[in-house]
Amino acid sequence: MLSTNPFVRVFALDFSKAFDTIWHVTLMDKMAQLELPDQTYKWVKDFFDDRSHCTKYSRKILTCAKIQASVIQGSGLGPVTYLVTAADLRPVHRENKMVKFADDTYVIVPAENSETCATEVSHVSDWAERISLRLNCAKTKEIVFRAEGKRGVAAQIPPLCDGIERVTSLTALGIVINDQLTAADHVSSLLTSCSRLLYALRVLRNHGIPAASMSDVFRSTVLAKLTYCSPAWSGFCSAADRVRLDAFLRRCQRLGYCSRDASAY
Repeated sequence: MLSTNPFVRVFALDFSKAFDTIWHVTLMDKMAQLELPDQTYKWVKDFFDDRSHCTKYSRKILTCAKIQASVIQGSGLGPVTYLVTAADLRPVHRENKMVKFADDTYVIVPAENSETCATEVSHVSDWAERISLRLNCAKTKEIVFRAEGKRGVAAQIPPLCDGIERVTSLTALGIVINDQLTAADHVSSLLTSCSRLLYALRVLRNHGIPAASMSDVFRSTVLAKLTYCSPAWSGFCSAADRVRLDAFLRRCQRLGYCSRDASAY
C-alpha cells in the first residue's frame, strides 16, 4: 500500500474478554455453516454442552451454574472456535484489509480510503455487539506508516477517530512495531526483558547449577526470547541494532551463561 499511497493507517483492535463472552449458541450456529462431517460437528457440540461451574468454600458446595459462553481459553479448540466466530468479520470497503490471528485483529486502511476509517471501526463495533463482544476503544490503538521520501513527509495525516489513541509504536503478536518500520524499539524491549532474566540465571549459578544446565536454561529462556519471530523483525534491524544484540550476547558469554557460538540471528 505504501508503494502507491503517501501513508497507511493501521488500527489494532481490542475486544474485551474476547474468549470469555462468546455464546455457545452463536458459535454452534456458525459451526453449522461450515462443511464439516456430522461426527465432527457433534463432537465439538458435545465438547461445549453441559459445562458447569461451582464453588466450594468452608466445606460447602454452592449450586452449580451452567456455562453457556466462552470458548475455553487454553484448550486446543479455543483459538480455532474463536476464528470460526470471527470468520464473518470483514472490512466494509474492499480496498481496506483486515488481518486476524485469534483475537488479535488489525484493520489496514490506505490513504486513498482514509475517510472510511470511522465507518470501519463502527462496523467492527456493531459486529462485536451482535455476538456479545465489546470493542474496547480505550485499548484500541492506531498507528500511521508514512511512505519514504517527499511523498510521505508532505502527506497531511487526517484527524483521529473518536475515542482511539494514535501511537508511534505498538505490540503485535509479541513484536514491537514502530511507525518508522525499524526494529529499534523491539530490540530495546528485548534487551530490557532479557537483562531481567540474567538475574534469575545469577541466582541459579549461586545455588550451584552445573555449567551444562546453565547453558540449557539460557537457551530456553534468554536465547528463545531473543530469537522469537526473528525472521519477522531481523530484516528491519539497523547496524546499530545488531551491535547492541551482539554486545549483549558477548556480555552473557563473559559471564559464563552461554557458549561462544550463541547468536540472536
